[in-house]
Amino acid sequence: MTINTIKPFSGYESRRLDQLEQQRQEHQKTVANQESGTDRISISDEARLKMSMLKTAQEDDGVRADKVADVKARIEAGEYSTDGKDIAASLLRQELDIWG
Repeated sequence: MTINTIKPFSGYESRRLDQLEQQRQEHQKTVANQESGTDRISISDEARLKMSMLKTAQEDDGVRADKVADVKARIEAGEYSTDGKDIAASLLRQELDIWG
């Protein structure tokens, strides 16, 4: 008695088996996602950086304590003097920077 070698599937049968296997895998993924019951999101590195910067800005009160302490010390020592023109020029520069 002789046993002939079994030929692997080719052509239509092979494509059909591949399609069925792909459908089975997709079904398993769907079932696994439904069973886990969790949703997922992905946040980019840029978004993480922006969130971090926003949080830092919100926590900051805008007062530079080191500058305030320096000016207080100079006032108490009598070393701090102001010039109205310098203050006005500084305020004007700030306004122009803000409004372009």
